[in-house]
This record gives sequence, structure tokens and C-alpha cells, in this order.
Amino acid sequence: MQLILTYSKPMLFVFLLMVLGSRLQAQELQKGQLTLDVEAGTKIGGASPMGLPAEIRKINSYKPALPFFVGAKVAYGISEKWGIRTGFIFEGKGMKTDAQVKGYKTTFNADEDPNQNVSGYYYGDITTNVENLYLTVPILANYQLNSNWSLQAGPYISMAVQRKFYGLAKEGYIRDGDPTGEKVGIVDAAYDFKKHIRKVDVGISLGGKYDFAERYYATAQFDYGFNSIMKTGFESISFDLHNIFLNVGVGMRLW
Repeated sequence: MQLILTYSKPMLFVFLLMVLGSRLQAQELQKGQLTLDVEAGTKIGGASPMGLPAEIRKINSYKPALPFFVGAKVAYGISEKWGIRTGFIFEGKGMKTDAQVKGYKTTFNADEDPNQNVSGYYYGDITTNVENLYLTVPILANYQLNSNWSLQAGPYISMAVQRKFYGLAKEGYIRDGDPTGEKVGIVDAAYDFKKHIRKVDVGISLGGKYDFAERYYATAQFDYGFNSIMKTGFESISFDLHNIFLNVGVGMRLW
């Protein structure tokens, strides 16, 4: 929560400056018109399965990591109502969680030596840290509802420029190999799966934009990654993890 407030206060200040220093007159995208916008904001979400798996018994804590996006978009008006928006977005997609798990399939690394890895089903507390950075290209259809409101939807493709996925298990035990395997006590054991994160993430974006002044707007967008963030064949987690995020920010039209 403290991290969210840290990012939210500057965004609120920028938002108020825009409102106080601007004429309250929206500007619609016209047919044949090409515009350039810049955007920045914060986000909340994480690398998440679809639904809460039975292995995760309780989430003790959660907070976002690297909760920001900044970028530029161009828009072209096809008609009075329809247009296309695309551009480049630099963004963080991460989280920090602490959970109680039971029968959680995983692998613990011993000094990153594959021959010393311990794989099995873990029972106890486990922390997860995801700190990924992406360069994202959205391709969005834009529908103008009226002079202030517009809706956007379409696919995106993200290229990872930083991949981090690590954590720590503590005060538990692991069943070696399978759920009935030898019980091994765990005081603290680390894991690091960064090498198994995909370099490309593909998904869909759904959102809206409100033009509250001649050159300024507020934006909200939901992003869902189609594929698991882990590479095909990765078996140290028994369920897929998708990038699921809600983005909120402000933008300014440059021309």
C-alpha cells in the first residue's frame, strides 16, 4: 500500500496541475487526423493464475512491484467515430506476495547448481517476487462515444527487457519428488526462475479515455496476457501465470 501511495501522489499532483492550467474543452479525433500523445501512470496487478489454485491456502500479503507505465501513442481518425491508436509503452509488471501453501509444486535452487536442485511438493510459507520490465506495442481500435469519452480495445505485444522471478520458502517442509515422497524440513530455501520467463508476452487491452481539457485526458486500461509468463515445458509451478493488470494514468496531446 505504501508503494501505491508513493506513485499515486505525484500522479495526483500532475492531474491537478493539468486541470487548473487548462481550458475545459475536449478535442475529438477527426477523420484523417493524426495525433501524438504522451502518457504516464501507475498500475496494480500481478502474475496470476485464473482463479485461486487449491495449493494456495492463504495470501498473507501482497503489494505491486514496479507499478508504472510511460510512453507515447499516435492516433489516426478513420471516420468521425472510429480510429486506430498505437505506440510504444515502457512499463513494469511485478508483485511481491507472501502465501501459505500446501502441496505446492516447486524447485529450490542450491547455489544455482542444477545438480543440487531440490524439486517436490512444498508445505509452508513462501514469498514470491516478480520484477519484470517490458517494452509494449499496443494496436487499439478507438471508438469515440462523444466529445469527451472514447473506448479502446485490441491486442498488444510486449518484449521483456528485464526478467526477475525469485522468492524464499520458510518454516515448512517439502515432499521430495512427489506428494508421498520423503519429507525434508525447510528452514529457508531460495528459488530463482528468471531464466524460465518468456521474452515475449501477448495479450489484449480494454480501456477508456476521458478528455477533461483541450489537450489533457485521463485513461484507464485492463491488460490480460494470453500466454503464461513461463516458457513451455516449465514444471516447477503446476499452474500457468498470466500478466493481469489494471492501469490508471493521465495523458497529454502534443499535436
